[in-house]
Amino acid sequence: MVDYDRNSPVQQQLIRHHAGLIRSLTERLGRVRPEFKVVDYGCGPGTSAIDAVRPAIGAYRARFPHDPIAVCHADQPGNDWNALFRIAAGPSGYLEGTEGIRSEAAIGSFYEQMVAEGSVALGTCFAASHWLSHAVRLHAPGTVWFADLRGRARSELATIARRDWATFLRCRALELRPGGYLLVSTLGAVVDDSEINGVAASGRGIYRALQVVAQEMATDGLLRQEVLDDFVFGLWFMTETEAREPLETDRTLAEAFAIEDIRVEPAPVNPSNIFAGSIADPIEYARLYVGYVRAFADATL
Repeated sequence: MVDYDRNSPVQQQLIRHHAGLIRSLTERLGRVRPEFKVVDYGCGPGTSAIDAVRPAIGAYRARFPHDPIAVCHADQPGNDWNALFRIAAGPSGYLEGTEGIRSEAAIGSFYEQMVAEGSVALGTCFAASHWLSHAVRLHAPGTVWFADLRGRARSELATIARRDWATFLRCRALELRPGGYLLVSTLGAVVDDSEINGVAASGRGIYRALQVVAQEMATDGLLRQEVLDDFVFGLWFMTETEAREPLETDRTLAEAFAIEDIRVEPAPVNPSNIFAGSIADPIEYARLYVGYVRAFADATL
């Protein structure tokens, strides 16, 4: 596997940006019986998975120092579980020198139920829910990216994305206990009439660069053109309206959830160029970008 931990500074920044909110939600929950359970959906194998749960553990232990805590890391079978639990049990983790914390894994797809009904006090999902439930194959010459699709291909992918988001929410509605919280933070999109399809989606520079490189490889005979023409990354970055829609129009979801906040805002660090701090050093800039792209894209490619 790619060294995800070394190449996921953007994901780590995103989660650390939400540490205060995670602590606040935990404090608002109060005492939870028989145990306080936090689940991080799409956890990945690195430090970001620890950062997602540490603020909740700290906030709950500060109020209820002897109460049991269950920490559940949820992801697919291919996740590097050994790497994750080495960190969790190591000096930078949350298990060393502690008592009463049970660490566990839920292995599967978060488009299905992953833990027991009514068991989750706090669920988090960072930089993961934009991935669709399955790899897609669409005839879309000229782009590998959802936001530049046109016509039938765009309509087909949009339908899958809407269905998957509603499915994700239904599964979490089953798992959350009454009064529990779900925090989802991922890549988004905003209305922009100057963009293709009138939407400016996060990461458009990266994905358009991937298309250019892939097309050059096809031109040079390193990829078959027909394979490239049928390849699209299986993801969708939602606008605020798209995120709200099932929570407001689906009766089951509207009854299960109360929306506290949904918004799309600039990334907390370097919103226009995630590695802007290294741009004066082209070699380091390239190394960071290559590692970052491989960390999120290798499995799909």
